[in-house]
Amino acid sequence: MAEMERDSFSKKWMFGSMAIFVGVELFLGGLIGDVVVGRFMSLSLRFVLQGALNLLSFFVGGFIIGLISPGVRTFEPAAGAFLSVALMLCLAFFTPYGFIRFSVMKMVIGGAVAFFLALAGARIGERVAGNRV
Repeated sequence: MAEMERDSFSKKWMFGSMAIFVGVELFLGGLIGDVVVGRFMSLSLRFVLQGALNLLSFFVGGFIIGLISPGVRTFEPAAGAFLSVALMLCLAFFTPYGFIRFSVMKMVIGGAVAFFLALAGARIGERVAGNRV
């Protein structure tokens, strides 16, 4: 296909991306969680698996958005990933546990990792869909 023009930034796709990331994480957690996680699993291994699935969901979600979005949408899923990390960390205000408290550094580091994973997934999804990035 010919080189496509980058569309203007769409807030609709950014907020839709947030919903897709949550859906992908729930799907992967339900699918893999039921298959891999047994009744007897250490808490540490459970945390590692949850973290890996969380990271994978940002990449897979970005890929899905790159496939289904009209035109070239790479920064919308990346921004949506950052905002979904911020949203989840804001939920820490309502948890009684001290080790799950909100901090700006957690948001910056976690948001940056999610941003770049979603960006990479979206770029690959756009290429698979035939859009040049």
